Amino acid sequence: MAKLLVPAIAAGSALALVATVGVATALQTNDVALTVDGATTNIAVREKTVGGVLDLEGIELSEHDVVLPGIETRISDDMEITVLVARPLDLTVDGSTREVWTTAKTVEEALGYLDLDAADSKLSASRSAAIGRDGLSIDIITAKDVTLIAGGEETAIRLAGTVGDVLDEADITPDSDDIVTPDAGELLVQGMEITYVDVEVKSKDVDKEIAFKTSSVNSSRMDKGKSEVTTKGVVGLKRETYTETFHDGELQTSELASETVVKEPVTQVTTVGTRVAPKPAPKATSNSGSSSSSSSSSSSSSSSSSASTPPSSGKALDLSRAAMWDRIARCESTNRWNINTGNGYYGGLQFNLATWRSVNGQDFAAYPHQATREEQITVANRLYAKRGTQPWSCA
Repeated sequence: MAKLLVPAIAAGSALALVATVGVATALQTNDVALTVDGATTNIAVREKTVGGVLDLEGIELSEHDVVLPGIETRISDDMEITVLVARPLDLTVDGSTREVWTTAKTVEEALGYLDLDAADSKLSASRSAAIGRDGLSIDIITAKDVTLIAGGEETAIRLAGTVGDVLDEADITPDSDDIVTPDAGELLVQGMEITYVDVEVKSKDVDKEIAFKTSSVNSSRMDKGKSEVTTKGVVGLKRETYTETFHDGELQTSELASETVVKEPVTQVTTVGTRVAPKPAPKATSNSGSSSSSSSSSSSSSSSSSASTPPSSGKALDLSRAAMWDRIARCESTNRWNINTGNGYYGGLQFNLATWRSVNGQDFAAYPHQATREEQITVANRLYAKRGTQPWSCA
């Protein structure tokens, strides 16, 4: 480290010699005011030089101490002798360290001699702090002209310290998400540009529809070529949660963080008919005369009438809930009470033979489709008394 000597008194006046020279005799004494480091003692001496007076008082000088006037100066009456004791000062200025020697007694006085007493500098010690004979270590950070860019606006700032000090000066307190360049702990340098970006992270929910699927099922209870939506499709709903990042209020990124199904969609089901109606029986052909033809026609008519409307069995009829049974028949057979497609189900209410017989349907006819509407309703009421409408999907 460089070593400098900083006297406390300007060189011109400090080194002025007292030019009073008198003729002394061996017995002559002179009154002298001796000031050492600010403490003054008045003494009478016979010594001829300043150095002799210092030796008399047991004052040893270091190489950095200052004596005014010089030690070779001859003593005169009423002379003032000043001894300025030098002190070591370890200075670190903007990170650069050096050692100087000074006869100043305070930090402010020493920095004045060194031209380092700028009011906007930051010091590690008070300016009024005393410098003892053992010396002192002082850190000095000088002010720099820097530019702060925040929210897209530039601000010129002169300050001593770190990037964090500039943010404090601008009343900016960064949180853990914010971006500061350079780092907040970095010392300022002249002309530095400091950038602060206000980062905000938000959560955003977006609701979206889930389309329903479709499917179909075959039904032998519905005529082929017909179809019906038996379960209506319902649109579902899902909630997507996004993490959005903003820089100075402007959206930078949006990332899907999670998604939750709020409502499941319902599949739409269409029932498709597969039932094929039996072909009508071919008409009988007769080669006999007109009389035979007429007789055959009459017989055929009688037979047809018998098949469509069987004779009454004489059993009591129960036509309660007739409107409900008509509605069920409309769904099961489109109100065709004498239908027999060969699929094992008969009549308007599509009884199978085992069920028909379980409630004595044979009281009216061997097969359900051979009974009248009223008789089929009567048998249906017998079954209803046991099982309700459970056997009918159209109920």
